[in-house]
Amino acid sequence: MDKEYLKEAAKAVEAKLPDNHGFILLVAPFGEGANNRLGYISTMRREDAINVLKEWLIKASGPEEWMKHIEEAHPTAAKATMGGTEKL
Repeated sequence: MDKEYLKEAAKAVEAKLPDNHGFILLVAPFGEGANNRLGYISTMRREDAINVLKEWLIKASGPEEWMKHIEEAHPTAAKATMGGTEKL
C-alpha cells in the first residue's frame, strides 16, 4: 500500500470529522493468496488508538481466548466501554 495513498485517504476522512475526533484507517487485502500486509494511518495518539481497537475487538467478537491473559494478569483491571467502565 502506497504511503501517499493512505495520506490522501486520511485527509479526506479527517475533513469530514467533527472537532476532537480522530480515526484509525486499516487497509489490507483479503481473500486467498492475498498479500497479508497491513497498511494503516491514524490521527490518534498511540495509546488512544490501542484502547479504541481493543474496544472494537471486544464489541465485534466478544471476549475470546486472546483476552484471557489480560484477565489472569489483571483480574481487577477495567476496560473502557462506550458507556463507562466495566470489569474484565
